[in-house]
Amino acid sequence: MFQSDSELEQVSNSDLSPMLKRVLSSRVLYAVSLPPPRRKNGIWKIQNWIILGLIVSVLLMAWFTLRTSLLSMLYRNHRYSSAWNSMPVYKGSQNNEERLIYHSSSGTPNTLYGVVIDAGSTGTRVHVFELRRSINVNPNQQFTLTREVFEHVQPGLSAYADHPEQAAESLTPLLRIAEENIPNDTCHSTSVVVRATAGLRLLPSFKADSILDAVRRKLTTSCLLSSNNSVSILDGNQEGLYLWTSLNFMTNRMPIPNTVGRRNPNVLSRTVGTLDLGGGSTQITFAPTDSLVLAHAPPGYVTEVRTGRSIPPAQAQIGSEVYSHSYLGLGLMSARYSILTTATKRLPFETYPAMDSLYSPCFTSSLSANWSHAGKSWHIQPLPQSAYRTILLPHEEAASVRSFTNFAHVSPITKYCYAHALLVLRDPVEGDNPAHIFQPHGYVVHRPNGIEHQEFYAFSYIFDLAISVGIVHDHSGGTVTVSQFRDAAEHICLNPDPKKPFECMDLCFITALLHDGYGFPWTKQITLQKKVNTFEISWGLGALFAELGASEVT
Repeated sequence: MFQSDSELEQVSNSDLSPMLKRVLSSRVLYAVSLPPPRRKNGIWKIQNWIILGLIVSVLLMAWFTLRTSLLSMLYRNHRYSSAWNSMPVYKGSQNNEERLIYHSSSGTPNTLYGVVIDAGSTGTRVHVFELRRSINVNPNQQFTLTREVFEHVQPGLSAYADHPEQAAESLTPLLRIAEENIPNDTCHSTSVVVRATAGLRLLPSFKADSILDAVRRKLTTSCLLSSNNSVSILDGNQEGLYLWTSLNFMTNRMPIPNTVGRRNPNVLSRTVGTLDLGGGSTQITFAPTDSLVLAHAPPGYVTEVRTGRSIPPAQAQIGSEVYSHSYLGLGLMSARYSILTTATKRLPFETYPAMDSLYSPCFTSSLSANWSHAGKSWHIQPLPQSAYRTILLPHEEAASVRSFTNFAHVSPITKYCYAHALLVLRDPVEGDNPAHIFQPHGYVVHRPNGIEHQEFYAFSYIFDLAISVGIVHDHSGGTVTVSQFRDAAEHICLNPDPKKPFECMDLCFITALLHDGYGFPWTKQITLQKKVNTFEISWGLGALFAELGASEVT
């Protein structure tokens, strides 16, 4: 066959006969053409379909690879530093993974969206945040929280401990709400994070991991941007730090960017402390003004604001770190479980109830209830009158009496219920085992020095119970004293509402936690607040800042 076009041209221009030229030309065309179709057995048609399929597959693979590479380059190369309430909220990275929530088509982030799912012990909540700034581009332009969508479902993920796929499926309505409240063209670039709290911390690790894996698979079915790091169990101290960050951002108490550091000890002096009471754990976080508070804190109780990492108390400096700790097993539902199981197990064998029943030392004789916790259900009935004194040791009863010294007569039901609340502070059934006991009071709760001089806001079940029993009268909240919880406990324990049978127990535990645990005096004032300018106060916004790489904000 001819080796080049020039050879073919030479043949065409030669003195060969026209017939020979035609023959040679036909051979050339035949050599470069496809084989003739073999219509009898259909092999030619099959081969072509196979070739076509391979070509399409290669093109699709190339397109997906190119798309992934472009998105990866986009997320790596776009770094923005912006501010909300004078704080940068769009800079940096976490766990060596860049976090880009949203950028406008022009490349300037004038609108940010973020989705945070709070997987708590009693329910799962979704927060959809929208932050905006002026279209007029200004590197120092502040972002403003303009919209928040909040919704929740029950029960929490831990209720599906043996059914991880059902746990993941429970997120379906929350993901749908998130997708409906984010523009279609930005959903694929809007991050979603799921942070589980005490409910999953209390589960065996293999069960918690199974649920987390199922949730990761569930997120891949959403248009929202997710990765393996998008789903995790939130460290208890970070949970407290994120709530503290959210509150102080929303109330304009946080400092200007890059001012938190060892050279400015007063930078956090305007911030307020937070007390959060969830179902499975409780958190306390505040920025002390006395360096001895941090220096004398136990290991694990000092958190660096910039990074969220726990640091040794000896290295702590005012203006850089906060006192923050989470007590696993001291959430309100865990406290109920501790009181009920401790009282029941101390009964004489002949009075021990059925497997699905528990006794309450806080129920009057007319009360009973059905109650579920951690995927199990019980019938709760009042403790037999003859058992009140026999199941408490003398020093345990005396501790309850000491807490009410110099006050009006305390009814037996309140005294015994309060004594069992103190037992939770001494030895919670759920949580860390063994728990560290602090002296001289002998409880698992540490009492930081000077706490009575620190301003605190309280949230979650503390707020909800205050509304329920009339300590505050509407959702705008207010300022209350610790003694108001004590007085409400005395009143409710004597005059219980059959529709709310656990109020006496809950009030006794909250009072014991605040007064005997943290060491607040009866006259200490605490602010109860649920919202700031219609926005829900939660750790979700602080978690969003952390996801945005905003560890540098504070």
